[in-house]
Amino acid sequence: MHAHTCRKIRRSCPRIRQARDGIAIPRHIVGFPGETEDDYKQTRDLVEEIQFDNAFVFRYSPRRGTPAAERPDQIDERTKEARNQDLLRLVNESTRRAGERLVGQCVKFSARDRSKTNPARLMGRTPTNKIVVFPPSPRLRRTSEGDAELVGELVDVRIERANGFSCTARRY
Repeated sequence: MHAHTCRKIRRSCPRIRQARDGIAIPRHIVGFPGETEDDYKQTRDLVEEIQFDNAFVFRYSPRRGTPAAERPDQIDERTKEARNQDLLRLVNESTRRAGERLVGQCVKFSARDRSKTNPARLMGRTPTNKIVVFPPSPRLRRTSEGDAELVGELVDVRIERANGFSCTARRY
């Protein structure tokens, strides 16, 4: 990431977070042609500083017919993979901390479906895109159709535990 981009993000993120409490700010690609070691270091430093709640980190891969694919300053795969893994490690730590900050908080989230790992629970996402899994109320456990009542609804829950990329909650 170039210095001017880092400065812009450093200026913007605090203002965005101040304007909307609890907002999530995702980011980033590594290994774009021409990315120097210093560019990557600036990206890494920024990720540590900003503490993104989550990020879509992936290696650049050339797409035939695009200007970037034709550039002579391609980054070798080994370097892209090392940078990708390093940045993912940082983001995973930041994501874990963001989830831990939610423990004990009451949040509203969108119930989307049954949990893939435990069909007795429902899952959904908070406005900051954090996955939440929770058991439906006892009244809704009686029939398989009952918990479908909540799918598509905004549900108030209290976060009880953070598990890296997801949280476990109870309705309140």
